[in-house]
This record gives sequence, structure tokens and C-alpha cells, in this order.
Amino acid sequence: MIRPAGFFSELSPGWGLTETGSIKDAVRPSGEPDEDSILDYLRNGTGIWSEMSAGPDILDPDAPEMTGIGSLYTDGTWLWREDLPYYVATYHVALPDEFVKHIRALQYKAPAVPESRLVDIASNDLGMNM
Repeated sequence: MIRPAGFFSELSPGWGLTETGSIKDAVRPSGEPDEDSILDYLRNGTGIWSEMSAGPDILDPDAPEMTGIGSLYTDGTWLWREDLPYYVATYHVALPDEFVKHIRALQYKAPAVPESRLVDIASNDLGMNM
């Protein structure tokens, strides 16, 4: 089973995955000391779903719209939305402790995910007909 990160209740689509609470509760005044490396990891996951969707910054409606917000990335163990790095960089949104430990254990290098695992995630975790 894939582990979702950053699927906050205010963000749509949620893909039917377990929500991780309100994004407002995850905002922090500063990020992890290694936040830049964590952001590199998030930005270099393997794309599993791409959308041309656009949407607002949920925390600042006056900010420019973001594109691809419903797109999904994975490292084969965790799954996150394309807009998660934006929220981490802009608002220092907290990630699950287990996910941060996982990223650090991999030395901030997102592994390549085999196609068979991507199909498994899409079919079994996201309910897509493959």
C-alpha cells in the first residue's frame, strides 16, 4: 500500500487517499534544517499521473494560480501531489515524520520507480483501470 503525504483536506483532488488533516495546521514559521534537500527529493520523484489542472494557493488566494496541482509523484513507497514542494518551500508545511526519515535514509535521492510498481500503485492504490 502506498503511503500518502500532503493530501490535506483543503486540496483537491484527493484521489480517495487518507487525508493528512488541514494544511493550516501543518504550516510552520521555519522549515527543517535540510529543507532544500527535502525539496529536491520531492521535485525529483517519479511522475505517475500528470494533469493540466490549475488552482489557487489554498493559503493565499491572492497568489498566482499554480498549474499541474493534481499531478502525482512517487518514490515507490510514498505518494505526493505536484504542489507539495511549493507548500513546503513557501509555508514550511510539515511532512510526516516517517516520510522525512525515509527521505534522509535515501540521502535525498529519490529512487527510480520501475514501471511494474507504477502500474501497481495506479491500479491498486489509486483505482485506475490499467
